[in-house]
Amino acid sequence: MKKIAFICQLGLDTFIEPIVKEFEKEQYNEAYQVRRYYCRTNQEVIAAVKWGDIIFLEWANEVSVVAAAVYDIKKKGVIVRLHSYEALADYPTKIDWSRVDYLVFVAPHIRAIVEQTIPNLREQVATRIIPNGLDIDAIEPNKKVSRWDIAYVCNINHKKEPAMALQIMESLVHKFSHKFKLHVAGAHQDKRFKLYMEHIAKEMSIEDNILYYGHVKEMNEFWKGKGIILSTSIHEGHPLNIMEGAARGLRPVVHNFMGAKGLYPESWLFNTVDEAFQMITDTVYAPENVASYRQEIINRGWTTENQTAQFKELFDTLAAAPGKTEEEAKDITAGVIDGSVKIVEGKERFQDNARKGKTDEKIQS
Repeated sequence: MKKIAFICQLGLDTFIEPIVKEFEKEQYNEAYQVRRYYCRTNQEVIAAVKWGDIIFLEWANEVSVVAAAVYDIKKKGVIVRLHSYEALADYPTKIDWSRVDYLVFVAPHIRAIVEQTIPNLREQVATRIIPNGLDIDAIEPNKKVSRWDIAYVCNINHKKEPAMALQIMESLVHKFSHKFKLHVAGAHQDKRFKLYMEHIAKEMSIEDNILYYGHVKEMNEFWKGKGIILSTSIHEGHPLNIMEGAARGLRPVVHNFMGAKGLYPESWLFNTVDEAFQMITDTVYAPENVASYRQEIINRGWTTENQTAQFKELFDTLAAAPGKTEEEAKDITAGVIDGSVKIVEGKERFQDNARKGKTDEKIQS
């Protein structure tokens, strides 16, 4: 039996927790013993590395920098999963990829971004694309959908470009119908956005059409009746909000961020406010249309079942590989010893990625 240590920065466990739960199921008990380590300190990371035979590092951030510098990790099977924000920071340049067996990306464009900084990345480490997955059987399509009710599901920050959402709403309300409502599920992570959104909505005379729910714990109730899932983000990896909205039968209306064309049908994408307006006002809800959005998620393999199977293949490969031989230790990164590399709790440093909830809260990303 091999021991898998799932290691993650505390507060950033939203995406990894469903995977951990899958491998805790009885069918994997004979092959694997699983532990989760959601860490605050370097010492906790080091202890996790020492315990596991297979090390799964969630996020290529401070935790992965520290873990890859631990001497013991050279004897382990190691997977690092990189989502999105890490690709825009310098973390990937600080990780010793010679100590990692697989670097997993959630989308091809994220790998391409990292390769702009590390052109020979694939010579240093084997890379894989494993998209995020939904428990599709646990998600029921909406019985009723309305194009008038638009879901905007995200924590509000600069990456989500909320000003664009309000521009779209101004156009919809004043050029088409006052029936349109924007339902915002997510917290304002910067007070400047809260002040701006409330101010500009009044100036546009659409304040009654913007409904704020804050952080929503029970997302199943929130999704009911909505007919559009709107995303105005300028950068994403493989976001769950769009996936879940589509799985419930909402029409995706997605701003064409870099990489979006590699993820979604072009019929889901818009470049301008006018294009978004046209997509929403042209929406016709026939049963076959609603079903097609959900089927698109299934056809693309964006399910928990498929995600689990792909990670199991990696785990099985690492479990079957001969143990790594002892070799002369390289100089361990000084930061691990002297504390200059510090793990900051996710909710403090990367608020747009930190949610403490599990299945329902994961969507507000």
